[in-house]
Amino acid sequence: MLAFMFVDGFGLTDDPRSPLQRLDLPTLRVLSGGFSQQPFSQPHLAYRVLDARLGVEGLPQSGTGQTALLTGLNAAQWLGYHQGPHPLSRLQVLLQQESLQVWAARQGLRVLHANGYRREYLERVVNSRRNLLSAFGFAARMAGLELLPIDHPQALLPAFWPEPEAAGRRFAQLAQAHHLTILENWALDYSAHRLPDRLEERFIELDRFLYGFLNANSGVTLILTADHGNAEEPWHTQHTHNPVPLVVCGPGADHLPEMHRLTDVAPWIKQSLG
Repeated sequence: MLAFMFVDGFGLTDDPRSPLQRLDLPTLRVLSGGFSQQPFSQPHLAYRVLDARLGVEGLPQSGTGQTALLTGLNAAQWLGYHQGPHPLSRLQVLLQQESLQVWAARQGLRVLHANGYRREYLERVVNSRRNLLSAFGFAARMAGLELLPIDHPQALLPAFWPEPEAAGRRFAQLAQAHHLTILENWALDYSAHRLPDRLEERFIELDRFLYGFLNANSGVTLILTADHGNAEEPWHTQHTHNPVPLVVCGPGADHLPEMHRLTDVAPWIKQSLG
């Protein structure tokens, strides 16, 4: 059982001005070796540092970064540029054919896209002539997974949790009933762009959420990674060239191979579930 916690806009930096260096984030600090830029492996915990640039000039973006994570294909190189925030038609084809969610559904695996959405937003998604979803949401829809309203019993808020530890425990419980459970946390990237004064709150609640997940002792393997950097440098509102973390915690961590790029994640997940 895998719980895939995707965190949009979470890069790594040693800059002392960064929230990663200034804030008290004990759970994230343990999982990442103090936000190290060197990989390590321990029993039931593996940490890797992933390149988000993918050999393409310009700042990494969500559309191509998330597509690379979900397909194992270098979407930015395929397009010739980084594209975001939502996947446009050419990336949609990759997600329809190669995404983890579509693959897992074809294998007959139990897959949950755990994000809860406002009902009015879901209506807009259905009625819009253009894609309003992230790569994660779009891939879930292409796999035939239900996009859940916020009040659905299996839905979780993506962030802004009133009780982060309880939300983390709930994520672990949901993951016990599925082969692959995905939660897309877009709050760090959103806050870095639009609400920088609330960014520290978002980091702290994420840390508390992960504490709740780990202390549920569910036996589920946690996967946490990102598509590009942003929130680690709140003194500007742009994405960064920084690498992103990959944390794997749980039984599945003991056989994690070396990884170096976003494109390394999906093949390993398929192998783990296959």
